[in-house]
Amino acid sequence: MEFRNLYSFLRVAELGNVTKAANELGYAQSTVTTQIKQLEAEIGYPLFEHVGRRVTLTLHGQQLIPLANQILSVEQQIQQINHTDPAEIHGTLKIGIVESIMNSLLIDNIKKYREQFPKVMIQIYPAVTIPLFEMLHHNEVDLIFAMGNHFNSNGCICACSHNERAVFVSSVEHPLAQREELSLSEVLAQPLILTGDITFLRSELSKEAYSRGLEINPVIQTESSNIILRLVRQDLGISFLPEHLAYSAFMDGKIAVLPVSDYSLAFQVHIFYHKNKFLSPQMIALIQIIQDYWKNHDQSIDPFPD
Repeated sequence: MEFRNLYSFLRVAELGNVTKAANELGYAQSTVTTQIKQLEAEIGYPLFEHVGRRVTLTLHGQQLIPLANQILSVEQQIQQINHTDPAEIHGTLKIGIVESIMNSLLIDNIKKYREQFPKVMIQIYPAVTIPLFEMLHHNEVDLIFAMGNHFNSNGCICACSHNERAVFVSSVEHPLAQREELSLSEVLAQPLILTGDITFLRSELSKEAYSRGLEINPVIQTESSNIILRLVRQDLGISFLPEHLAYSAFMDGKIAVLPVSDYSLAFQVHIFYHKNKFLSPQMIALIQIIQDYWKNHDQSIDPFPD
């Protein structure tokens, strides 16, 4: 149902004349006549009776008047939302996110988002990828940040993606940190500090190890990437992490990135929303902030060894 058809209907009803309504609205008379016919076709009943040059409302036309006013009132409120100062927008933004992304990508950009939307409350739900999509389908979150290469994302729309890779990291004191080249088997023979079996990076590493007849036996397992980084710095083991998570610690000289020559893992980080979800200004702003962050990140020099 077209809003403009409702506007024309209300003007014809008020003025009792199609020509006068058309002149006031800036339409040709034939245009207004067509709009009324379209509206009548949608409703299934005539809205006006034509007696001479004057038109009068039928019973169904009279019943439509208050409903049309309500619909157009809501439409005007929506238009006002679109022009509202972001600083005055209230509400809640619910974000589902893989924990390792939360501790780098999202945390780095929350401040900028809060500067734009100081009155919006942000709720963050860390989870692994499959539960994140379930949360999206049940409308428990507005956006999800997922990492991987292949998703069962039926009913979801990818707002944007970014290419990433995973790296093996150790403390700067670790003996392997002094090597110029390493094999995967050498790294996996060391004490490992890894995330759980169902996380994307752990799952991919396990598949690769299995294909080579290698075993993965972590000495410490935790879902917290912050804990992993702290343990790695203390030289308690080697880990396998997204490069964006290891970047700051590497630049500060607190960890080393190991040059594993016979295995690499490239993947993507995606932002998804449900196809039936209205893209609110709050959601659009966060997506844009993350896109800008990725663009600036790509323009910086990659410090990691190949």
